[in-house]
Amino acid sequence: MEDKLITGLFEHPGVVTRRAEHQLRYALALASLEIFQPGAAKKGGRTKRPDVKVRSQRLGAWRRRVIGNLGDILIDTKSSRERVELASRALFSMLPNLEKTRAEVIEKYANDFSERELDEELGTKTLVCVAGGGGGAGYVYLGAWEVLQNAGLVPGYLIGASIGSVLGLFRAQHRQLDFDESVRVAKSMKGEEIFRFVSLNARFGLPGVVRLFLHTAFGRQFPDLKSRSFELPDLAIPFETVVAGVRRNALDGLGPEEYARAHHLPADKRPSGLQLRAQIASQLVQVAGFINPRAVQEIVIGGDDLTRRFNAIDAAGFSAAIPGILHYDVTRDDAHMQQMLTDLMEREDVTALVDGGVANNVPSRTAWRQVQAGKIGTRNTYILAFDCFHPSIGLKHLVFQPITRVIAYQVALNERYARKRIEFKPTLSPINLLPSSRDLDKAVQWGRHQMSEEIAHIQKYFERVKWVAPTH
Repeated sequence: MEDKLITGLFEHPGVVTRRAEHQLRYALALASLEIFQPGAAKKGGRTKRPDVKVRSQRLGAWRRRVIGNLGDILIDTKSSRERVELASRALFSMLPNLEKTRAEVIEKYANDFSERELDEELGTKTLVCVAGGGGGAGYVYLGAWEVLQNAGLVPGYLIGASIGSVLGLFRAQHRQLDFDESVRVAKSMKGEEIFRFVSLNARFGLPGVVRLFLHTAFGRQFPDLKSRSFELPDLAIPFETVVAGVRRNALDGLGPEEYARAHHLPADKRPSGLQLRAQIASQLVQVAGFINPRAVQEIVIGGDDLTRRFNAIDAAGFSAAIPGILHYDVTRDDAHMQQMLTDLMEREDVTALVDGGVANNVPSRTAWRQVQAGKIGTRNTYILAFDCFHPSIGLKHLVFQPITRVIAYQVALNERYARKRIEFKPTLSPINLLPSSRDLDKAVQWGRHQMSEEIAHIQKYFERVKWVAPTH
């Protein structure tokens, strides 16, 4: 209902007075109110106060009245202008009930929150970003985030899968990010620092053609991430990643090391270019078998007490570890992380942690669930999902067609949990994990361009909504 209303208000500015616009939006926000943390909306994150479940007789009646009197108008009226006009007229006769409902809630919960804190929750929307996976195709996100920041929209919470978690780690370091510097850093990344051909014991990850090393490269480029103890709570923006836990029966009864030998993965010599392409192509066929809830289960790193203090780089590394292609593991001397991972895998009953994209590539539903569980205190959010990995035409995407078609079913299950999902087109090839400076500039510009086309409509959601009492 809110989406339909805001689309009408955006397409027909001035069709109703600003007073009526505030009243309409406040009416819907109050009808949606169930639970929130007082003060969180203004702060932009959790406070030390407890969540408050809001229940009252008038509020329940108000919710039913809004659905009954405004629901059909907003949802079924095709003309966006007529939709807003009819809704405004219908609300006019409901305004006395709106005022009484608000007054009852304020009176009943006077010891829990103030009138001002209620209005802040209902009138302040927080941006939640979901960064989907897709390898090198994801570099468009840097340009999109830059446009959002320039428009004054900074994520209050960010969750990523695969490349979305790696780039999300970049974004979450600072609320106001220097994007020119981030692009410069991305251009300076060296393949031999990040991708290596060495044998590693598969303690927590699944062996692959290439070993993924992030600590050395990120530590050199990002001063904030140099410390091996840099944890998720140390980031400026609340950040979580999705990883996939490989179920114990998913590897045909083999352990990770036996699986590697059976698939000829544990080589420690760099193959020729032709051999490497052949090995990756072979493993891409196998990846589709992991995109199955019987094979993997979704795990949110940072989403509970056990993983809350997860190392930030490790969280991104495991989320980006494509099964059979990229192997990420914790092999350094880090008792804290090794114990946490041991406890996590035992609790989840999984044998390895791999790319979050195979479990949930664009995890909008997960973002919504985390918000409702109180991740950032406020529940008045706009969930914006970035999707760079979808069926596309062209030779560079041909090898990914079987995987993207399976992923599309995942995305469909998440669709209704995001206010908007942006399918970025064009993108770099997913296999272009470390693009040239020229390719990276193109990707960033593509992201800027597409987000620039969407930003005005998105900004409409974030206009501050005020309580405007009806005239008597």
